[in-house]
Amino acid sequence: MNGSDDITETVEQTYPGGTAPESERAREIGLDEDEDLHGDPDDPEPRRPITEAGVANWRVAKCLLKLREQVNALAPGRDRASDGTIGDRSHQSRASDHNPWVMDAGTGVVTAMDVTHNPGSGCDAAVLAKAICDAADSRVKYIIWNRRIANSSPVGGAPAWGWRPYTGKNGHTHHIHISVKPDKSRYDSAAEWTLPASLGSAGV
Repeated sequence: MNGSDDITETVEQTYPGGTAPESERAREIGLDEDEDLHGDPDDPEPRRPITEAGVANWRVAKCLLKLREQVNALAPGRDRASDGTIGDRSHQSRASDHNPWVMDAGTGVVTAMDVTHNPGSGCDAAVLAKAICDAADSRVKYIIWNRRIANSSPVGGAPAWGWRPYTGKNGHTHHIHISVKPDKSRYDSAAEWTLPASLGSAGV
C-alpha cells in the first residue's frame, strides 16, 4: 500500500475491473521475471483463469483483510512497497489467485495477498510464514516465501505444511504470498489470525 491510508479496508468495497487503486496492485504481477504469478506449480487442481472480459467488480477476501489489519497493528511503521492483492488485466488469462476468479453474488473475490518483507520496521516475512505454518490455519491454501512454498495439504511429495522448493521465476524474497481457499466460509472468515506479539526478526 506504499504507506498510504487513502484506501478504506471496508470489506464491502469493490472496484471496477481494470481500475484497481495503486495501493492494491500486486506489485510484481506483470513483470517478465514474474510470469508464474505466484502459483503453486504442484497444485493437483490448479484454479482456472478468469474470463477474458474480466469482472465488473472485485473485492479482497475478508480473512486476508483481517490478516493485513493485524499485521499493520503489529508493525504500523512497516514498508508496504511490495504489498498487493489484485493482479493486472494483462494477466487475467493466466491462473492466479491474484485474479478475482472466485465469484460471490456477482463480485469477484481475490483470494491472495502479498505482504512486504521489512524486518527493519517490524515485519519479518520469515516470522509471519512460521506463524501461519505453526497455526495450520484451515483458511490457507498455500504460502510462498524465500524460494520455498508450503501447502496446507500434502502435495508435490511434501506433507501438509511442509516446505518444498519454489520453482517460480520470482523467488519471493521481498514479500510473502498468502493464498486462501475458495470456500466462502473460509475466505470470508473474520476470525483472528494466530500471530506472535511481534513480527520482528526472531532468528527464524
